[in-house]
Amino acid sequence: MTTRTKRAAFMQRLGFDRNIPTVAIINMSDVARNRQVEKMVNALQKQLDEDFTPAWGLQAKLVFNEEPLLSMKIFIKDKASEEDKSYLGYHFRDGLPITYVFAKDDIDSKGEFSTTLSHELLEMLADPGVNLYALGFYRDKADKRRQAFVSYEVCDPVEASSYRIDGVPVSNFVLPEWYEPEHEDGSMQMDFLGRVHSPFKLAPGGYMDAYWNGKIKTIWGPEAARKRRRHRKDRRSGYNDGDLRLAGMRAKR
Repeated sequence: MTTRTKRAAFMQRLGFDRNIPTVAIINMSDVARNRQVEKMVNALQKQLDEDFTPAWGLQAKLVFNEEPLLSMKIFIKDKASEEDKSYLGYHFRDGLPITYVFAKDDIDSKGEFSTTLSHELLEMLADPGVNLYALGFYRDKADKRRQAFVSYEVCDPVEASSYRIDGVPVSNFVLPEWYEPEHEDGSMQMDFLGRVHSPFKLAPGGYMDAYWNGKIKTIWGPEAARKRRRHRKDRRSGYNDGDLRLAGMRAKR
């Protein structure tokens, strides 16, 4: 068996290619037209190539209405089911990176869904296993820093801000430096659009999940829409908290 064949077999066991993954975007919605979604896919590929990859070093190839063997998947549907109605998108099922975007729900709430599609895509690429954290802090109501593990949800902290590529609204995202607590407040730009300039700082409308002492809590920024969460908190809540607590104890030494 050649090295290439071995690698292909290994990637097949993983379910997706972790090096340069293919992301299949599948339109199952009645309100979203294929031509409209295809334009979004082209804009998102440009966002990856020109904005996200230079910042994060993460690449991906997007395909529309195809399902290659080793691909992550994003399904666009009209509405969330009753049990998922408080989420406009969620990320992980049956051990595979699968994202759902609910076009009609988003259109009803804010007039478009391409920013959600961008949001879900970038976060899936940054942490496909929904298991990455940075040891940092959150700010309490008195603006005091509280040590915690902060999840790698790269769009949540700047959730309310977006920009356009070829007329298509796409999501803002934080830069890797946002997860580095050693930087002084105000020392550098911490997100693509320059909304925040301090590590672990939340932009208006943003939020983040912080884990400490066996609990995950959502920290809300000013003006955040608390009923419109788009994160993977349920998945993270299923992990063994002892591992993270032990890691925290080691980090203090």
